[in-house]
Parts: sequence; structure tokens; C-alpha cells
Amino acid sequence: QSTRDMTLSEAVKLMKGEPGSKVTIGIFRQGEENVRQLTIERAEIEVATVKDAQVLPDRIGYVRITQFSEPTAEKLQESLEGLVEQDISGLVIDVRNNPGGLLQSAVDVCSLFLQEGKLIVSTEGRRQSQQQVFHTVKGAKYLTVPVAILINGGSASAAEIVAGCLQDWGRALLVGDRSFGKGSVQNVVPLQDGSALRLTTAKYYTPSKRVIHENGIEPDISVSVPEEDYERLAREREELLQGKRQQVPMDAQLLRALETLKSYTIYQNAIKAKRLKLREPEAVLP
Repeated sequence: QSTRDMTLSEAVKLMKGEPGSKVTIGIFRQGEENVRQLTIERAEIEVATVKDAQVLPDRIGYVRITQFSEPTAEKLQESLEGLVEQDISGLVIDVRNNPGGLLQSAVDVCSLFLQEGKLIVSTEGRRQSQQQVFHTVKGAKYLTVPVAILINGGSASAAEIVAGCLQDWGRALLVGDRSFGKGSVQNVVPLQDGSALRLTTAKYYTPSKRVIHENGIEPDISVSVPEEDYERLAREREELLQGKRQQVPMDAQLLRALETLKSYTIYQNAIKAKRLKLREPEAVLP
């Protein structure tokens, strides 16, 4: 059955089935002459949304969020607890090419880095019912760790909400390229003929009232990855997944984030040393 004019949802429906059953798909790849037949056994797949947690040079932690799902905040906290135990001096959160996900997941992630009651995101539309505000819940766990967030043109929706929120509150520095710009609330209205109308009813706003939709989030430090690096990065990330590589692949954006956090740590240490030096004379007073 050809997939040429098939929608994604139609293809997914055909491929889904009982765990243990099998489905055969044909794949035609560029550079190959024939269609390759693959038989795949269906199974329940748990998609990990928090990956690659590790300590990089200069004691800077790194973690990648691929999507915002129900357990993402919980899994992120578990990863951060492990990194904090290793006495990290800073943290890089990578949300590049993260398409978004659940709004509540974004709220829960922001709540890990902000005090309780802080505004995260709001929605505004023409009707009163479309005015909503979302604040941090519970107490913050990681208020003192310096944070840099990596974003690019593939960072969308919930990823933009997290990046925009933490940037507005001065809680994280954003490094990379402008994000995608997907921040609208849409409702599907069924019609009598069986079709439906997808209607945009409101837009998302960051705490400082920036419109995310069609604008995206601008990074504090603009750094682009050269196109010739994409193939290398894809290959090295695959090696990381296969266990053939220990450290996450480096690129211009990640290196700049590490450099910035390292400079911040050096500055903070210098300030602390100066304060201690100023206090020394007080110790000899009667």
C-alpha cells in the first residue's frame, strides 16, 4: 500500500497494533535502486525524554531534553540530583530540536529553577475564558546553579516556553539560534459534513509579555552550527547511544555555553574572594 498521499496519522494507524504482532514496511532510500523490505515486531516503546546527563570539563553538567511529556520533569530532577552530587559548577540544558509537548511538563520543569509563585507563561485571546496564567508550583530545587540553555530553529512550543520564562527571570542564559516560534492555542471545531476547523483562539506570552508565536525566542548569545558539522554531530550522537562514545559531541553552541558558564564561575569566585578579603580586618577587632 503506497504512502505517497497518506497522512502521518493514517500511516501511524496502519503501523500500530498488538504488541508481539508484526508489520512489514518498504523503505526507499536515496542512493539505493530498490525498495528495502523490513519486518518490525510491534511493542510498547517507552521514549526517554531526558538523555545524556553527564559532567563535562570544568565541572559543568549537561543534560538534553528531547520532548516535554508527563514524566519529563521527574526524570530531569533525577538526572540533576546525580549531577549536583558530583559538585557541578554550572548546568547546560539542551532543548535544540525539541518540538515541545505538554504545557504542564514545561511548568514543572521551570518550577525546578524558580521560586514558588513566579509567572511562567500566560495566554491571551479575545474571550475572557482564553485568559490564563501559569505559575511555578512547589519549591525550587536548583536556585543557585548557573544555567545555560541551548536553543535553535527546531526548539518549539513547550521548549520555547521554558527558554523564554527562564530568560525573562534572568535564571538562564540562552545560547544558539532563534527558536521556531510556535506559541498558539488552537481548538478543533467539528463541522456537520464530518470535516473540522482548526481555529487559533489565543497566543502564549512569556512573563515579560513577549509573543512566542511567529517570533520565536532570541538567544542572549547568537551562535550557529556550520552545516558541515551536522553530519558529524549526528554520527557522534549515534555512537553515544550505542555506547561507542562516552562524552556528548561538541559543537560551536555547546562550546560557547561551556565557555560562558566557566567565565561566570571564575567571576563569582573572584567576587567571593574579594568579600572574604574585605572581612579579614574585622576578625582582629576586639
